[in-house]
Parts: sequence; structure tokens; C-alpha cells
Amino acid sequence: MVRRITTNGMMRSYRTNLMRSYNTLARVIEKVTTQRQFNSYAESPAIASQAFQLRRNRWNAESQIANNKQVTHKFQQAWNCLQTTHQDLGHKLGTYSALRADNGATAGGRFALGEVLKGTAESIMQTMNAKFGENYIFSGADGENVPFSWGPNGEVLFRGKAVDDIANDADFQKMLNDEHTFVDLGMGMQEDNAGQLIDASAFDTALQGIQYIGYGMTNEITLSDGVTKVQNVPNNLASILKEMGEIYSNCDADSGNFASVDDQHRAEALEIQLRDKLNDLHSGFVELDTRGTYLKTNEDRLTDLDDSLNTQITTLEDVDPADAITALMWGQYSYNAALRIGTSILSQSLIDYMR
Repeated sequence: MVRRITTNGMMRSYRTNLMRSYNTLARVIEKVTTQRQFNSYAESPAIASQAFQLRRNRWNAESQIANNKQVTHKFQQAWNCLQTTHQDLGHKLGTYSALRADNGATAGGRFALGEVLKGTAESIMQTMNAKFGENYIFSGADGENVPFSWGPNGEVLFRGKAVDDIANDADFQKMLNDEHTFVDLGMGMQEDNAGQLIDASAFDTALQGIQYIGYGMTNEITLSDGVTKVQNVPNNLASILKEMGEIYSNCDADSGNFASVDDQHRAEALEIQLRDKLNDLHSGFVELDTRGTYLKTNEDRLTDLDDSLNTQITTLEDVDPADAITALMWGQYSYNAALRIGTSILSQSLIDYMR
């Protein structure tokens, strides 16, 4: 049986093919406009799944970069605080030594220096109470509360505990040692079988101020004569300077003579301790600098990872401009050709009216 070809039939077939050409043109126009291979999961499930995984990895990388930048800023401010404290004390140490000497030419300045020393102790307290954003830098994991303060008897307190007694407080020591603030900086962040975070898989941002300016007491210090010993000398920089300031303030305002031999011995012991604590502060300063260098290196690594992920996402999702434009030109050509063909089949013939 021969199929009858009518104008209406040809028109229906033509309209179907015309819409197909139009839809093809619309798709290539959309690709050129959006520069994307697909705009919905249904268009390309396999590639869309790969792209989603890559985008999730990139979101994580960008979050880790933001964390890294924030931690870097915090450590930079902490580094500046320690540098200021170390340089300030280091420059003044020679003056302390000269003024402590029995026959120093400027021994008369001891009395005036006493007030300066107490002011320096206060300055250290203020520096170690510096804030980054809304949190205190050197308060460990308890960033909302001021770390250092003066006690009712003039003693230095760290989070309410006298720093001279912390070494004997086992519970407080354990709490400080177990206190951490871990941040995900792209090191894996994994837990062990017991559900505890593996320390090496995250970055600890908690900074304990007493780890840098010292705590506890040294039971005994031998003076330069090799014989005289001084008991119970504080290890905390602020405590040392405050006590030195009190000793110098008790010196004779004219001659600079110490109030007693014990004060003279204790001033020397405190100076020896100050030198040791400055070395410890410098070690902490170097350690902080090392961690800051790691943060910079880690940020560079994360930035490279982010760029690599973005390149992979672009390869999957973005169209090739040359291919897209070629497809657009072909789609436009096909659609225009379909429109021109339609003009030759618009008139109806007599056979369309036959039943």
C-alpha cells in the first residue's frame, strides 16, 4: 500500500523538524551565553556528578584557606606582641645590670628606675592581654576571658591562678596541657579508633601566655660570687620586673644604695633569672615564627590546590569557545534553512481536500 503524501502531512513533519532545529539552536545559544556544558543534572549525570565532587573539594579548600588566613593573622599579632616584649626587655637589660652594680656611675638612678620597672611589668601584662577580634590571643582555648591580671596582693594571675603557684597545681597544669583549639587547615582532620582527634591532622591555634613569659618558681639561684644563694625566685617576666621595681624603689634616692644586702642579692638573682627568661621568651618567639612560616607554606599549598581544582571544574563544566561558536553557526544555518524550506510547502493542493 502506497502512503498518500499530503500537504498537511508534510506540514506536520515540517513543523516537527522546525521545532527540533529551533530547540537545537536554543541549546547552543544557551551554551554560548552561559559558557557551560550543562545547566542541570539531567543533561549529563556522569559529568555533573564528577563536577559536584570537585566543587565540594574546592569549597573545602576555600574554607581551609579562609581558616589559614585567620590563624595567620592571629599568629602575626602574637608574633608582634612577643617581639615588642623581647626587644623592649632586651634593650633595657644592660641598664638593669649597670644600675645593680655596687659602684655604677649611675647608681643614683636606681630609685627612679624602680617606677620604670613596675611600669614595664604593667606594659607586659597589657601586651599579653592583646586581643585578636573578639578573643584574647594568649588565653589558650578560653579566648573570651582576660588571661593576665593582678591579684589582691600584687601577684600575677593567669586566668585567676597565681602564676608563681601554677607549677604546684597538678590539676590546673593538666587542664592547660589538655587544652587545644584545633582548626582544619587541610591536613586530613581524622579521629582515632577511640573517636579522639589525631593532633597531627589539625592545627592547634591555642596560645598559652604563661608558656611564653613563664610561671612557677626557681627554688634556688647561685649568684656570681659562686657562694651566695637566693631562694624562691619567680619565673614569670612580669613578676620578676615587678619585684625588681620594688627593690629599686627602696634604694636611696640620692646615693642609690640598696635598702639591705638581701635586696642587693635578690636584685642580682632576679637579673640572672630575667636573662634566662628572656632566652626562653626568644625560644618561644622563634617557635611561633616557625609555626607562622608553616602557615604561609600551607596557604600556598592550599591556593595551588584550589587553582588545580578550579582548572578541573572548568574542564568539565565550561564549553570550548571555538566549538560552541561553531555549533551556534551551524544551528543558525540549519534553522534558517528550515525556515526557507517552509515557504515551498505552505500552499495546499487539491488532494488535501479529498476524502
